[in-house]
Amino acid sequence: MNAPLPLTRGSDSASTDAALSPQLQVAAIIGLAAIARTIFWNVRPPDMSIFLEPWFAHIVRYGPVGAFAHPFSNYEPAYLYLLALGSLAAGALAPMTIIKIISVAGTLFLTLALADLLKAARIAPRNALLVLVLPSVIFNDALFAQCDALWVGACIFAVARMMRGRTLSAMVWCGVAFAFKAQAAFIAPVMIGAMIGRRAPWWQWLVPAFVFVATLVPAWLMGWPALKLLTVYLGQAAWDRIPGRLANPWMVGTMFADHAARSWFALGYAAAGGAALAITVLAARGARNPRTLILLAALAGTALPFLLPKMLERYYFLGDVMTLALVLSLRSRPALYAMCAVQIASILSHVTLMYFFYQPYPALIGAVFAAAGLAIMGRLAVPQLKTLPDLRSHFSGGTPSLLPQAAADLDRR
Repeated sequence: MNAPLPLTRGSDSASTDAALSPQLQVAAIIGLAAIARTIFWNVRPPDMSIFLEPWFAHIVRYGPVGAFAHPFSNYEPAYLYLLALGSLAAGALAPMTIIKIISVAGTLFLTLALADLLKAARIAPRNALLVLVLPSVIFNDALFAQCDALWVGACIFAVARMMRGRTLSAMVWCGVAFAFKAQAAFIAPVMIGAMIGRRAPWWQWLVPAFVFVATLVPAWLMGWPALKLLTVYLGQAAWDRIPGRLANPWMVGTMFADHAARSWFALGYAAAGGAALAITVLAARGARNPRTLILLAALAGTALPFLLPKMLERYYFLGDVMTLALVLSLRSRPALYAMCAVQIASILSHVTLMYFFYQPYPALIGAVFAAAGLAIMGRLAVPQLKTLPDLRSHFSGGTPSLLPQAAADLDRR
């Protein structure tokens, strides 16, 4: 495990290690990450003028405390607190620069989270640096100045804690993730199943809600009405009624049958619910297996936004990062192909938003790649699916092995 991304353990890997030391590999990754962000740093994304800069201007005008006296954003306040902190640099730096710095700081947080996950899975933590050069991650922070790294990082910390059996802190991180974005619900099937599998005490199930509410209290004390704070996510769900802008099957409805597709939304919700239930059951069975949880988190982070309607272009982000963790965990070509397929789908979603907003044909191609990535991950999960009929052994105290075959082969080496 000396190289950041070894796919084999043969002589080729050894010769590569000898040709390029770990220190040089780390330097190359950091250099590439910095160059990529320099390229996009001065590009103004669509949301900057519509949402981010007006929010920031409101905070600058009324002050980092007074700004929260009334609602001014369709985000929950967790991210707005960071904007308020960044407003202290207003005047010294341009608003877009401050906002992008916050986004890059979120990516560094994401890197720490992935390093913790890899450490829990007994994989060299420095491999987490690879997340800095994932195209979708670069687009998210340097180009679009979004904060998805924050909720995804919190989700990954939650999975890492669950791997160690620390169910309480895992639930705390789930609450933190949900405080930043409602899309943190994508990790819910894995966490619910793992909590069942580890027989966590009932009161720990309430922790995410308490943490989420705790993040609202400062804004409420400063004047933001409690009802408004509690219903931000409901407002987000009702705001966008198009079938979707993500590279998933609903893009067909967005392009060709906007109104007609809405009558089929229930089908997408049912399909996503079925996938979530299957992942929950598998997570309950494999709660003590790190590689199983990584695989299921990659599946959940990709399958749910693929099946659900009204998904936006950034919603594969959890799948993007967890498929990288899957590659580092299994070190198999199928895992690598799955990661590349999901990355391509995510990249095409971003490109469509930036350059093909009114003719989103690239996202249709991306939907095919996302489906291919899911098919590969589903095949990796086949050994686990075969265990679904035999649930009694788990709840009676049995501990059947649920390692995917690729992971089992790796462990035997």
